[in-house]
Amino acid sequence: MASNKLISCKHCGAQISRSAKTCPKCGGKNKKPIFFRPWFIVLLILVVVAAIGTSGRKGEETQKIGTVNTSTDQPSAEKTPDQKESAKEQGDAGEEKAAEEVKSAYEVGDILLDGNVRIIYAASGEFRSDNQFLQPKDGHHYIFLEFAFINEGKRDESVSAYSFKAYANGYNVDMFYGADDMLSATLSPGRSTMGRIYFEVPIDAEEVEIEYTPNAFRNRKINFLYAGEKDSGYSLEANSTRSDGALSVGEQYEDKNLRITYLSCEDYESDNMFVKPKEGYHFVSLMLEFENLGSSDRSISSFSFDCYADGMACDPNHYRDDDLSATISAGRKAKGTVSFEVPDTAEVIEAEFNSNVWTSKRIVFTVK
Repeated sequence: MASNKLISCKHCGAQISRSAKTCPKCGGKNKKPIFFRPWFIVLLILVVVAAIGTSGRKGEETQKIGTVNTSTDQPSAEKTPDQKESAKEQGDAGEEKAAEEVKSAYEVGDILLDGNVRIIYAASGEFRSDNQFLQPKDGHHYIFLEFAFINEGKRDESVSAYSFKAYANGYNVDMFYGADDMLSATLSPGRSTMGRIYFEVPIDAEEVEIEYTPNAFRNRKINFLYAGEKDSGYSLEANSTRSDGALSVGEQYEDKNLRITYLSCEDYESDNMFVKPKEGYHFVSLMLEFENLGSSDRSISSFSFDCYADGMACDPNHYRDDDLSATISAGRKAKGTVSFEVPDTAEVIEAEFNSNVWTSKRIVFTVK
């Protein structure tokens, strides 16, 4: 039974029943404060659950599970069958030995397991910018750390250079943003990425330590030591397995709320002199049509798409005039492109649309 407790109308101040939807005196709507509304409470619960469960962490501590020179993560293309078996035995032994090792700071070559994410600290060194306007201050130089991330879980994982901070002799230093291979990717299950983070540090710094925060909702950090010029030789292994159910040009996806038509896919060249692919890469563009079959508005954006070449994340390109971006009401449609920078040598290229951020539901489109 609804409560008859009186409250003040927010419009005219008259005393009315809490259960009244409108004020009998002025006709103003007596809406509940936003934090009492059911949809707000449900949304808050979902946000809290997502924050607690972000990255599907198995435990609070990151563990070192091996090093590059003993791990089966090493590329196997150049190994003979006997070498592969030997490497596997060494890798199993290395991971078993290091399975419970938790370090205060990790070094080049270390392989870590943070929940369902495998992290490889692949290399470090000095970076020299060829841009005359992007040069370090006197007495400073640019350094980089290179990492690989592999999603071994069942939900999406995100990694960004912005989750890293660096300290030289205990003092905070600035990040450098002038390189084109900075670490940034959203990884669906089984996908991987490799990239670098850059900082400007004093040349005479005795110790440079980098902190990585894997989850912004938890004050937990993973520390890495800058090792100067050092390369473990690690590189990601290509995965040319095609996704089941991936859509080809001309095919449609449909559920009760959305219909997507894959209209076309093509390579393209940018006519902007400042927007060019890296050497060994080219731009691809998918044309898609979205139709809202539901009863409420639906927002569609190219930022909801990711692309993977042989399992490895590719950079997006949002500079086209017809880049997909729209809010469509019930029964309406939107059409536009999503574009990516992909390697020339990739065997399998797939784009993925994240149709539900809560469930990590992905709709996959074959590019190549």
